Amino acid sequence: MASRNPLRAYEHATIIDVTDVTGRPLRPDQTVLVDGDTITAIGPSAQLPVPAEATVTDLSGKYVIPGLADMHVHSESGTDDERHFPAIYVANGITTVREMWGKPLLHEWRRKVETGASLGPRSVIASPLVDGSPALWADISADSPVITATTTAEARRAVGEAIDSGADFVKVYSRLEREPYFAVLDEAAKRDIPVAGHRSDNVPLAEQIEAGQRSFEHVHGLWPATAADTGRFEAAMASIAPGQGIQYASWFKQVNDIEWEATENYSAAAASSLFERMVAADVAYCPTLIMHTAVDLPDGIVFDDPRLSYLPPDTAQMWEFVGEQVFRGGGRDAIETARRITLFGRRLAAVAALDEAGVRLLAGTDAVTPGLFPGFSLHDELELLVRAGLTPLRALRAATIEPARFLGRAEKTGSTEEGKLADFVVLDANPLDDIGNTREINAVVLGGRYLGAEERDALLATASAIAAAHG
Repeated sequence: MASRNPLRAYEHATIIDVTDVTGRPLRPDQTVLVDGDTITAIGPSAQLPVPAEATVTDLSGKYVIPGLADMHVHSESGTDDERHFPAIYVANGITTVREMWGKPLLHEWRRKVETGASLGPRSVIASPLVDGSPALWADISADSPVITATTTAEARRAVGEAIDSGADFVKVYSRLEREPYFAVLDEAAKRDIPVAGHRSDNVPLAEQIEAGQRSFEHVHGLWPATAADTGRFEAAMASIAPGQGIQYASWFKQVNDIEWEATENYSAAAASSLFERMVAADVAYCPTLIMHTAVDLPDGIVFDDPRLSYLPPDTAQMWEFVGEQVFRGGGRDAIETARRITLFGRRLAAVAALDEAGVRLLAGTDAVTPGLFPGFSLHDELELLVRAGLTPLRALRAATIEPARFLGRAEKTGSTEEGKLADFVVLDANPLDDIGNTREINAVVLGGRYLGAEERDALLATASAIAAAHG
Protein backbone atom coordinates (compact mmCIF):
# COMPACT_ATOMS: atom_id res chain seq x y z
CA MET A 1 0.00 0.00 0.00
CA ALA A 2 1.22 3.51 -0.79
CA SER A 3 1.89 5.83 2.14
CA ARG A 4 -0.44 8.74 2.78
CA ASN A 5 0.46 11.88 0.83
CA PRO A 6 1.66 14.73 3.05
CA LEU A 7 -0.25 17.94 3.66
CA ARG A 8 0.51 20.35 0.81
CA ALA A 9 -0.34 23.95 0.01
CA TYR A 10 -0.31 25.28 -3.54
CA GLU A 11 -0.14 29.07 -3.33
CA HIS A 12 -0.83 31.96 -5.75
CA ALA A 13 -2.42 29.80 -8.46
CA THR A 14 -4.99 30.93 -11.00
CA ILE A 15 -7.73 28.33 -10.88
CA ILE A 16 -9.89 27.78 -13.94
CA ASP A 17 -13.40 27.06 -12.70
CA VAL A 18 -14.97 24.72 -15.27
CA THR A 19 -18.33 24.94 -13.46
CA ASP A 20 -18.55 28.72 -13.86
CA VAL A 21 -21.78 30.11 -15.29
CA THR A 22 -21.03 33.80 -14.69
CA GLY A 23 -18.60 34.25 -17.57
CA ARG A 24 -15.69 34.75 -15.16
CA PRO A 25 -14.02 31.34 -14.85
CA LEU A 26 -10.59 32.65 -13.79
CA ARG A 27 -9.96 32.76 -10.04
CA PRO A 28 -6.55 34.39 -9.55
CA ASP A 29 -4.16 34.22 -6.59
CA GLN A 30 -5.73 31.20 -4.89
CA THR A 31 -4.26 28.72 -2.42
CA VAL A 32 -5.27 25.06 -2.61
CA LEU A 33 -4.78 22.94 0.51
CA VAL A 34 -4.50 19.20 -0.05
CA ASP A 35 -4.54 16.70 2.79
CA GLY A 36 -3.91 13.13 1.70
CA ASP A 37 -5.92 12.66 -1.49
CA THR A 38 -8.48 15.42 -0.88
CA ILE A 39 -8.73 19.16 -1.45
CA THR A 40 -9.60 20.47 2.01
CA ALA A 41 -9.70 24.22 1.39
CA ILE A 42 -9.41 26.78 -1.40
CA GLY A 43 -9.29 30.52 -0.91
CA PRO A 44 -7.44 33.77 -1.68
CA SER A 45 -3.76 33.34 -0.88
CA ALA A 46 -3.75 36.47 1.28
CA GLN A 47 -6.56 35.11 3.44
CA LEU A 48 -6.30 31.32 3.65
CA PRO A 49 -4.08 30.19 6.55
CA VAL A 50 -1.48 27.56 5.66
CA PRO A 51 -0.56 25.07 8.41
CA ALA A 52 3.08 25.23 9.43
CA GLU A 53 3.61 21.54 8.66
CA ALA A 54 2.41 21.86 5.06
CA THR A 55 4.79 21.52 2.12
CA VAL A 56 4.33 24.75 0.16
CA THR A 57 4.53 25.02 -3.63
CA ASP A 58 4.46 28.46 -5.21
CA LEU A 59 2.29 28.50 -8.34
CA SER A 60 2.65 32.18 -9.19
CA GLY A 61 1.97 32.64 -12.89
CA LYS A 62 0.56 29.10 -13.17
CA TYR A 63 -2.93 27.91 -14.08
CA VAL A 64 -4.76 25.01 -12.48
CA ILE A 65 -7.29 22.89 -14.36
CA PRO A 66 -9.00 19.71 -13.17
CA GLY A 67 -7.42 16.40 -14.08
CA LEU A 68 -8.35 15.51 -17.65
CA ALA A 69 -10.50 12.58 -18.75
CA ASP A 70 -10.08 10.67 -22.00
CA MET A 71 -13.47 9.08 -22.44
CA HIS A 72 -12.55 6.69 -25.26
CA VAL A 73 -9.30 4.75 -24.98
CA HIS A 74 -8.01 1.29 -25.81
CA SER A 75 -5.02 0.47 -23.60
CA GLU A 76 -3.78 -2.43 -25.66
CA SER A 77 -0.15 -1.86 -26.51
CA GLY A 78 0.70 -5.53 -26.29
CA THR A 79 3.26 -5.03 -23.50
CA ASP A 80 0.83 -6.07 -20.71
CA ASP A 81 2.80 -3.81 -18.36
CA GLU A 82 0.74 -1.59 -16.04
CA ARG A 83 3.55 0.98 -16.02
CA HIS A 84 3.25 1.59 -19.77
CA PHE A 85 0.05 3.28 -20.98
CA PRO A 86 -1.03 4.38 -17.48
CA ALA A 87 2.26 6.24 -17.08
CA ILE A 88 1.79 8.05 -20.40
CA TYR A 89 -1.74 9.06 -19.44
CA VAL A 90 -0.68 10.51 -16.11
CA ALA A 91 2.32 12.34 -17.59
CA ASN A 92 -0.13 14.07 -19.94
CA GLY A 93 -2.45 15.20 -17.15
CA ILE A 94 -5.05 12.49 -17.70
CA THR A 95 -6.41 11.28 -14.39
CA THR A 96 -9.47 9.38 -15.68
CA VAL A 97 -9.88 7.06 -18.66
CA ARG A 98 -12.88 5.18 -20.02
CA GLU A 99 -11.64 1.88 -21.42
CA MET A 100 -13.91 1.03 -24.34
CA TRP A 101 -13.03 -2.65 -24.81
CA GLY A 102 -12.91 -4.66 -21.63
CA LYS A 103 -10.51 -7.49 -20.88
CA PRO A 104 -9.16 -9.07 -17.67
CA LEU A 105 -5.80 -7.28 -17.85
CA LEU A 106 -7.46 -3.86 -17.48
CA HIS A 107 -9.18 -5.00 -14.29
CA GLU A 108 -5.85 -6.22 -12.95
CA TRP A 109 -4.29 -2.83 -13.69
CA ARG A 110 -7.17 -1.07 -11.95
CA ARG A 111 -6.79 -3.20 -8.84
CA LYS A 112 -3.11 -2.30 -8.66
CA VAL A 113 -3.85 1.42 -9.03
CA GLU A 114 -6.58 1.30 -6.39
CA THR A 115 -4.31 -0.45 -3.88
CA GLY A 116 -1.43 1.92 -4.54
CA ALA A 117 0.75 -0.82 -6.02
CA SER A 118 0.89 1.03 -9.35
CA LEU A 119 0.46 4.59 -10.62
CA GLY A 120 -2.27 5.24 -13.14
CA PRO A 121 -5.47 7.10 -13.86
CA ARG A 122 -8.83 6.16 -12.42
CA SER A 123 -10.44 3.85 -14.96
CA VAL A 124 -13.96 2.93 -16.02
CA ILE A 125 -13.97 -0.35 -17.93
CA ALA A 126 -16.33 -1.65 -20.60
CA SER A 127 -17.48 -5.19 -21.16
CA PRO A 128 -16.07 -7.06 -24.14
CA LEU A 129 -17.65 -5.81 -27.38
CA VAL A 130 -21.18 -7.13 -27.85
CA ASP A 131 -21.69 -7.38 -31.62
CA GLY A 132 -23.79 -9.21 -34.19
CA SER A 133 -22.66 -11.84 -36.65
CA PRO A 134 -20.30 -11.64 -38.35
CA ALA A 135 -18.67 -9.38 -35.79
CA LEU A 136 -16.64 -6.60 -37.38
CA TRP A 137 -13.50 -7.68 -35.52
CA ALA A 138 -13.98 -11.38 -36.27
CA ASP A 139 -11.23 -11.49 -38.91
CA ILE A 140 -8.77 -8.98 -37.41
CA SER A 141 -6.27 -10.09 -34.80
CA ALA A 142 -7.08 -8.49 -31.44
CA ASP A 143 -6.18 -9.41 -27.90
CA SER A 144 -9.58 -8.43 -26.49
CA PRO A 145 -12.70 -10.64 -26.46
CA VAL A 146 -15.85 -10.17 -28.54
CA ILE A 147 -19.27 -11.48 -27.53
CA THR A 148 -21.50 -12.36 -30.46
CA ALA A 149 -25.22 -12.00 -29.78
CA THR A 150 -27.62 -13.02 -32.54
CA THR A 151 -30.64 -13.89 -30.37
CA THR A 152 -32.36 -12.18 -27.46
CA ALA A 153 -31.21 -14.99 -25.16
CA GLU A 154 -27.58 -14.47 -26.19
CA ALA A 155 -27.99 -10.72 -25.73
CA ARG A 156 -29.33 -11.10 -22.22
CA ARG A 157 -26.59 -13.58 -21.39
CA ALA A 158 -24.01 -11.07 -22.65
CA VAL A 159 -25.22 -8.55 -20.06
CA GLY A 160 -24.80 -11.15 -17.32
CA GLU A 161 -21.31 -11.97 -18.55
CA ALA A 162 -20.42 -8.28 -18.48
CA ILE A 163 -21.55 -7.97 -14.87
CA ASP A 164 -19.73 -11.16 -13.88
CA SER A 165 -16.51 -9.82 -15.45
CA GLY A 166 -16.66 -6.68 -13.30
CA ALA A 167 -17.44 -4.35 -16.21
CA ASP A 168 -18.79 -0.90 -15.40
CA PHE A 169 -20.93 -0.79 -18.54
CA VAL A 170 -21.93 -2.88 -21.55
CA LYS A 171 -20.25 -1.89 -24.81
CA VAL A 172 -22.56 -2.44 -27.80
CA TYR A 173 -21.25 -2.51 -31.34
CA SER A 174 -22.31 -1.73 -34.88
CA ARG A 175 -23.67 -5.02 -36.21
CA LEU A 176 -26.14 -5.93 -33.46
CA GLU A 177 -29.51 -6.80 -34.97
CA ARG A 178 -32.67 -5.09 -33.77
CA GLU A 179 -34.04 -7.70 -31.34
CA PRO A 180 -30.70 -8.49 -29.66
CA TYR A 181 -29.97 -4.76 -29.36
CA PHE A 182 -33.19 -4.04 -27.50
CA ALA A 183 -32.72 -7.17 -25.39
CA VAL A 184 -29.32 -5.83 -24.25
CA LEU A 185 -30.90 -2.51 -23.28
CA ASP A 186 -33.81 -4.17 -21.48
CA GLU A 187 -31.64 -6.61 -19.53
CA ALA A 188 -29.12 -3.89 -18.67
CA ALA A 189 -31.91 -1.68 -17.31
CA LYS A 190 -33.21 -4.55 -15.18
CA ARG A 191 -29.74 -5.21 -13.80
CA ASP A 192 -28.78 -1.54 -13.42
CA ILE A 193 -25.72 -1.43 -15.65
CA PRO A 194 -25.27 1.32 -18.26
CA VAL A 195 -24.96 0.70 -22.00
CA ALA A 196 -22.65 2.72 -24.25
CA GLY A 197 -20.85 2.34 -27.55
CA HIS A 198 -21.56 2.42 -31.26
CA ARG A 199 -24.95 2.93 -32.78
CA SER A 200 -26.43 -0.19 -34.32
CA ASP A 201 -26.63 -0.14 -38.11
CA ASN A 202 -29.91 -2.03 -37.79
CA VAL A 203 -31.90 0.34 -35.57
CA PRO A 204 -32.72 3.99 -36.38
CA LEU A 205 -30.59 6.25 -34.21
CA ALA A 206 -33.61 8.11 -32.80
CA GLU A 207 -34.97 4.83 -31.43
CA GLN A 208 -31.63 3.98 -29.85
CA ILE A 209 -31.50 7.35 -28.10
CA GLU A 210 -34.87 6.73 -26.48
CA ALA A 211 -34.08 3.10 -25.65
CA GLY A 212 -31.62 4.05 -22.94
CA GLN A 213 -28.14 3.87 -24.48
CA ARG A 214 -26.14 6.37 -22.42
CA SER A 215 -23.51 7.48 -24.93
CA PHE A 216 -22.70 7.17 -28.60
CA GLU A 217 -19.19 7.11 -30.02
CA HIS A 218 -17.85 8.66 -33.25
CA VAL A 219 -19.59 10.86 -35.79
CA HIS A 220 -19.99 8.29 -38.57
CA GLY A 221 -23.31 6.97 -37.25
CA LEU A 222 -24.95 10.37 -36.94
CA TRP A 223 -25.65 11.42 -40.52
CA PRO A 224 -28.55 9.13 -41.57
CA ALA A 225 -30.65 10.54 -38.73
CA THR A 226 -29.96 14.14 -39.77
CA ALA A 227 -30.90 13.77 -43.43
CA ALA A 228 -34.10 15.09 -44.99
CA ASP A 229 -35.20 11.55 -45.90
CA THR A 230 -34.17 9.88 -42.65
CA GLY A 231 -36.07 6.66 -43.35
CA ARG A 232 -34.24 6.05 -46.62
CA PHE A 233 -30.80 6.49 -45.10
CA GLU A 234 -31.57 4.46 -41.98
CA ALA A 235 -32.77 1.69 -44.31
CA ALA A 236 -29.48 1.95 -46.18
CA MET A 237 -27.61 1.49 -42.89
CA ALA A 238 -29.67 -1.59 -42.12
CA SER A 239 -28.85 -3.04 -45.55
CA ILE A 240 -25.06 -2.92 -45.01
CA ALA A 241 -23.54 -6.36 -45.53
CA PRO A 242 -19.76 -6.58 -45.00
CA GLY A 243 -18.32 -8.43 -47.96
CA GLN A 244 -15.16 -10.20 -49.00
CA GLY A 245 -11.80 -9.32 -47.51
CA ILE A 246 -11.46 -7.53 -44.20
CA GLN A 247 -14.94 -7.14 -42.69
CA TYR A 248 -14.13 -3.79 -41.08
CA ALA A 249 -12.79 -2.33 -44.32
CA SER A 250 -15.89 -3.40 -46.24
CA TRP A 251 -18.15 -2.01 -43.53
CA PHE A 252 -16.27 1.30 -43.43
CA LYS A 253 -16.60 1.72 -47.18
CA GLN A 254 -20.36 1.17 -47.13
CA VAL A 255 -20.88 3.45 -44.13
CA ASN A 256 -18.81 6.16 -45.80
CA ASP A 257 -20.86 5.98 -48.99
CA ILE A 258 -24.05 6.41 -46.97
CA GLU A 259 -22.49 9.22 -44.98
CA TRP A 260 -21.64 11.15 -48.10
CA GLU A 261 -25.12 10.95 -49.60
CA ALA A 262 -26.76 11.68 -46.24
CA THR A 263 -24.68 14.81 -45.70
CA GLU A 264 -25.57 15.94 -49.21
CA ASN A 265 -29.21 15.71 -48.04
CA TYR A 266 -28.66 17.24 -44.60
CA SER A 267 -31.72 18.72 -42.93
CA ALA A 268 -31.28 21.31 -40.18
CA ALA A 269 -34.79 20.50 -38.95
CA ALA A 270 -34.06 16.76 -38.73
CA ALA A 271 -30.78 17.46 -36.94
CA SER A 272 -32.45 19.83 -34.48
CA SER A 273 -35.13 17.25 -33.69
CA LEU A 274 -32.51 14.55 -33.14
CA PHE A 275 -30.37 16.72 -30.89
CA GLU A 276 -33.42 17.73 -28.84
CA ARG A 277 -34.09 14.03 -28.26
CA MET A 278 -30.51 13.56 -27.07
CA VAL A 279 -30.82 16.40 -24.59
CA ALA A 280 -34.19 15.15 -23.32
CA ALA A 281 -32.81 11.62 -22.86
CA ASP A 282 -29.59 12.93 -21.25
CA VAL A 283 -27.56 11.10 -23.88
CA ALA A 284 -23.88 11.99 -24.27
CA TYR A 285 -21.89 12.09 -27.49
CA CYS A 286 -18.18 11.29 -27.75
CA PRO A 287 -17.18 12.43 -31.26
CA THR A 288 -13.49 11.32 -31.23
CA LEU A 289 -12.60 13.86 -33.91
CA ILE A 290 -8.92 12.97 -33.71
CA MET A 291 -9.83 9.40 -34.70
CA HIS A 292 -11.72 10.76 -37.70
CA THR A 293 -8.62 12.64 -38.86
CA ALA A 294 -6.91 9.24 -39.17
CA VAL A 295 -9.84 7.63 -40.98
CA ASP A 296 -10.77 10.55 -43.23
CA LEU A 297 -7.28 11.94 -43.75
CA PRO A 298 -4.89 8.97 -43.48
CA ASP A 299 -2.28 10.72 -45.60
CA GLY A 300 -1.70 12.93 -42.56
CA ILE A 301 -0.47 10.07 -40.39
CA VAL A 302 3.16 10.72 -39.50
CA PHE A 303 5.26 7.56 -39.43
CA ASP A 304 8.35 9.14 -37.89
CA ASP A 305 6.67 11.06 -35.06
CA PRO A 306 9.10 11.11 -32.11
CA ARG A 307 6.27 9.99 -29.81
CA LEU A 308 6.48 6.59 -31.47
CA SER A 309 9.32 5.96 -29.02
CA TYR A 310 6.63 5.37 -26.39
CA LEU A 311 5.04 2.58 -28.45
CA PRO A 312 6.40 -0.84 -29.52
CA PRO A 313 8.79 -0.79 -32.51
CA ASP A 314 6.31 -2.51 -34.83
CA THR A 315 3.66 0.21 -34.31
CA ALA A 316 4.42 2.14 -37.52
CA GLN A 317 4.19 -1.08 -39.53
CA MET A 318 0.80 -1.84 -37.97
CA TRP A 319 -0.36 1.69 -38.75
CA GLU A 320 0.59 1.30 -42.40
CA PHE A 321 -1.39 -1.92 -42.69
CA VAL A 322 -4.52 -0.54 -41.00
CA GLY A 323 -4.34 2.75 -42.87
CA GLU A 324 -4.08 1.07 -46.26
CA GLN A 325 -6.17 -2.06 -45.84
CA VAL A 326 -8.87 -0.89 -43.41
CA PHE A 327 -9.21 2.89 -43.72
CA ARG A 328 -8.53 3.12 -47.46
CA GLY A 329 -9.90 -0.36 -48.17
CA GLY A 330 -6.92 -1.08 -50.39
CA GLY A 331 -6.99 2.29 -52.11
CA ARG A 332 -8.95 5.50 -52.72
CA ASP A 333 -9.43 7.38 -55.94
CA ALA A 334 -9.27 11.17 -56.19
CA ILE A 335 -13.04 11.57 -55.88
CA GLU A 336 -13.27 9.61 -52.65
CA THR A 337 -10.22 11.35 -51.23
CA ALA A 338 -11.81 14.75 -51.88
CA ARG A 339 -15.10 13.59 -50.39
CA ARG A 340 -13.42 12.44 -47.21
CA ILE A 341 -11.76 15.83 -46.77
CA THR A 342 -15.18 17.45 -47.11
CA LEU A 343 -16.74 14.92 -44.74
CA PHE A 344 -14.23 15.76 -42.05
CA GLY A 345 -15.23 19.43 -42.27
CA ARG A 346 -18.85 18.37 -41.92
CA ARG A 347 -17.98 16.35 -38.82
CA LEU A 348 -16.57 19.50 -37.25
CA ALA A 349 -19.76 21.37 -38.09
CA ALA A 350 -21.86 18.56 -36.59
CA VAL A 351 -19.97 18.74 -33.31
CA ALA A 352 -20.54 22.50 -33.18
CA ALA A 353 -24.27 21.92 -33.77
CA LEU A 354 -24.39 19.27 -31.03
CA ASP A 355 -22.73 21.68 -28.62
CA GLU A 356 -25.02 24.56 -29.55
CA ALA A 357 -28.05 22.30 -29.00
CA GLY A 358 -26.87 21.50 -25.48
CA VAL A 359 -25.89 17.87 -26.03
CA ARG A 360 -23.33 16.68 -23.47
CA LEU A 361 -20.03 16.23 -25.28
CA LEU A 362 -17.31 13.94 -23.96
CA ALA A 363 -13.71 14.35 -25.06
CA GLY A 364 -12.25 11.06 -26.25
CA THR A 365 -9.60 9.92 -28.70
CA ASP A 366 -9.98 6.23 -29.63
CA ALA A 367 -6.25 5.79 -29.09
CA VAL A 368 -4.58 3.51 -30.29
CA THR A 369 -6.02 4.24 -33.73
CA PRO A 370 -3.16 4.70 -36.24
CA GLY A 371 -1.61 8.14 -35.88
CA LEU A 372 -2.85 8.56 -32.31
CA PHE A 373 -0.89 8.38 -29.09
CA PRO A 374 -2.19 7.46 -25.63
CA GLY A 375 -2.31 10.57 -23.46
CA PHE A 376 -0.86 12.98 -25.99
CA SER A 377 -3.79 12.77 -28.42
CA LEU A 378 -6.34 14.07 -25.93
CA HIS A 379 -4.68 17.48 -26.30
CA ASP A 380 -5.14 17.15 -30.07
CA GLU A 381 -8.82 16.34 -29.48
CA LEU A 382 -9.27 19.47 -27.39
CA GLU A 383 -7.80 21.54 -30.20
CA LEU A 384 -10.18 19.93 -32.70
CA LEU A 385 -13.17 20.68 -30.46
CA VAL A 386 -12.15 24.34 -30.47
CA ARG A 387 -11.55 24.21 -34.21
CA ALA A 388 -15.10 22.87 -34.55
CA GLY A 389 -16.45 25.96 -32.79
CA LEU A 390 -16.41 25.28 -29.06
CA THR A 391 -14.86 27.86 -26.78
CA PRO A 392 -11.73 26.72 -24.94
CA LEU A 393 -13.77 26.58 -21.72
CA ARG A 394 -16.41 24.37 -23.35
CA ALA A 395 -13.67 22.09 -24.67
CA LEU A 396 -12.16 21.85 -21.18
CA ARG A 397 -15.57 21.00 -19.77
CA ALA A 398 -15.83 18.11 -22.24
CA ALA A 399 -12.67 16.65 -20.68
CA THR A 400 -13.40 17.45 -17.02
CA ILE A 401 -16.78 18.18 -15.46
CA GLU A 402 -18.96 16.65 -18.20
CA PRO A 403 -17.26 13.23 -17.95
CA ALA A 404 -17.57 13.42 -14.16
CA ARG A 405 -21.28 14.17 -14.40
CA PHE A 406 -21.79 11.47 -17.01
CA LEU A 407 -20.05 8.89 -14.81
CA GLY A 408 -21.96 9.98 -11.71
CA ARG A 409 -18.74 11.12 -10.03
CA ALA A 410 -19.18 14.89 -10.01
CA GLU A 411 -19.27 14.99 -6.22
CA LYS A 412 -15.66 13.79 -6.16
CA THR A 413 -14.02 14.67 -9.49
CA GLY A 414 -14.26 16.92 -12.54
CA SER A 415 -13.55 20.30 -10.96
CA THR A 416 -11.10 21.88 -8.51
CA GLU A 417 -13.24 22.39 -5.42
CA GLU A 418 -13.13 21.81 -1.68
CA GLY A 419 -14.00 18.25 -0.71
CA LYS A 420 -13.09 16.77 -4.08
CA LEU A 421 -10.24 14.45 -4.90
CA ALA A 422 -6.96 16.25 -5.50
CA ASP A 423 -6.71 15.48 -9.21
CA PHE A 424 -5.52 18.56 -11.08
CA VAL A 425 -3.02 19.79 -13.64
CA VAL A 426 -0.72 22.80 -13.26
CA LEU A 427 -0.10 24.64 -16.53
CA ASP A 428 2.51 27.22 -17.46
CA ALA A 429 0.07 29.13 -19.70
CA ASN A 430 -3.63 29.93 -19.83
CA PRO A 431 -5.65 27.37 -21.88
CA LEU A 432 -8.52 29.84 -22.19
CA ASP A 433 -6.24 32.01 -24.31
CA ASP A 434 -5.12 29.04 -26.41
CA ILE A 435 -6.42 25.51 -25.80
CA GLY A 436 -3.06 24.20 -26.97
CA ASN A 437 -1.70 25.40 -23.64
CA THR A 438 -3.08 22.24 -22.00
CA ARG A 439 0.18 20.71 -23.27
CA GLU A 440 2.22 23.21 -21.22
CA ILE A 441 2.19 20.99 -18.16
CA ASN A 442 4.22 22.11 -15.18
CA ALA A 443 3.00 19.41 -12.79
CA VAL A 444 0.26 16.83 -12.29
CA VAL A 445 -1.42 16.11 -8.97
CA LEU A 446 -3.09 12.69 -8.87
CA GLY A 447 -4.93 11.70 -5.72
CA GLY A 448 -2.83 14.22 -3.82
CA ARG A 449 0.47 12.92 -5.18
CA TYR A 450 2.59 15.68 -6.69
CA LEU A 451 4.35 14.83 -9.96
CA GLY A 452 6.64 17.61 -11.11
CA ALA A 453 8.82 17.78 -14.21
CA GLU A 454 11.31 15.24 -12.90
CA GLU A 455 8.64 12.70 -11.99
CA ARG A 456 6.79 13.16 -15.28
CA ASP A 457 10.01 12.74 -17.26
CA ALA A 458 10.67 9.53 -15.34
CA LEU A 459 7.21 8.22 -16.22
CA LEU A 460 7.79 8.85 -19.92
CA ALA A 461 11.28 7.35 -19.76
CA THR A 462 9.84 4.20 -18.20
CA ALA A 463 7.17 3.99 -20.90
CA SER A 464 9.83 4.36 -23.61
CA ALA A 465 12.00 1.66 -22.05
CA ILE A 466 9.06 -0.75 -21.79
CA ALA A 467 8.14 -0.13 -25.42
CA ALA A 468 11.73 -0.68 -26.62
CA ALA A 469 12.08 -3.87 -24.61
CA HIS A 470 8.89 -5.20 -26.17
CA GLY A 471 10.56 -5.08 -29.56
